[in-house]
Amino acid sequence: MTRGTVRSFARVPAAFDRSRRLLIVLLVTAVATALATSGMFSQKTVTVITGDLEVRVKTSAGTVREVLEAAGLPLGPRDEVSPPPEAPVEDGLIVVVRRAVPVVVEVDGREYVLMTTARTVGELIATSRLRVGPDDRLEPGRDAEVKAGLRLVVTRVVKSYQHREEEIPFRTIRREDMTMDLGRTVVVQRGRPGLRRTLLRVTYEDGRETEVEVVSTTVVREPVPEVVRVGTAGTIVRDGQTIRFLKALKVTATAYEPGPISCGAWADGYTCLGLRATKGIIAVDPAVIPLWSRVYVDGYGFAVAGDVGSAIKGHRIDVCYDTYAEAISWGVRRVMVYILELPGS
Repeated sequence: MTRGTVRSFARVPAAFDRSRRLLIVLLVTAVATALATSGMFSQKTVTVITGDLEVRVKTSAGTVREVLEAAGLPLGPRDEVSPPPEAPVEDGLIVVVRRAVPVVVEVDGREYVLMTTARTVGELIATSRLRVGPDDRLEPGRDAEVKAGLRLVVTRVVKSYQHREEEIPFRTIRREDMTMDLGRTVVVQRGRPGLRRTLLRVTYEDGRETEVEVVSTTVVREPVPEVVRVGTAGTIVRDGQTIRFLKALKVTATAYEPGPISCGAWADGYTCLGLRATKGIIAVDPAVIPLWSRVYVDGYGFAVAGDVGSAIKGHRIDVCYDTYAEAISWGVRRVMVYILELPGS
């Protein structure tokens, strides 16, 4: 019995040691937990970069947002941060903050103030709710740097394709008719205007037309000329004699004599038609007065268009006199010539 009692006393110190060790472990764990909670063992170094400012802080914060708030650099509603605000904090972390800046946008007759972190105007357009078409003009342009206070003007540019039609006026062809009295006209063919269709590219800026470009032009209908017969015949009274003419022309008239003074050293006294050059012969431009035509020249009398001259072109004639003195006396005059009879009539 004494031996059993001794065994009982031998077990007590061992149990007591186990309890004491357990108590020590619990106390150490509690202290470690408390210290961890107090942040004594969780201090981390974080670098915050915002603009030109770089701040290095020691912190026990758990998230990026908490780091910034603890450093007195809280985020604005439009600011951007990398890593994200709720990202966990690790030792050596670098946090980059981009502050939003105010930008004034003028568009559609109104002004808006936008807070943005965009680096360029193009990025601002892409990340905002502004509706900007591909043809709209931006001032400054898309590559311009965004800074605080920037004024961005958006000009609405619309290109519209339009068809426009216009009449092509017809021309009037006047055909002289020597069988009709002077001043009388007869329409042989009625004129009709043509039609031209043009495709235009019209540019509008903020609703105002600024440029019109012709893309293509098509003649839908050719114009039809109007043909009119015009009478040229009439009568004149000269020296009590009524003379009927086929056509009247106002011309510049000079004079010449058939000798070498007027016609040069090779003058033979004959015209290009083989007629004797004498009073009653005039030189003409055959395109105006046909050769062999009978005419009456005011101030000169009856004559035949029987010669030509190198200087006689258009509404110009050269009347022939027998002597140089008579030719000089005529000089240069503006006179009426009346065609009385055409060759072959």
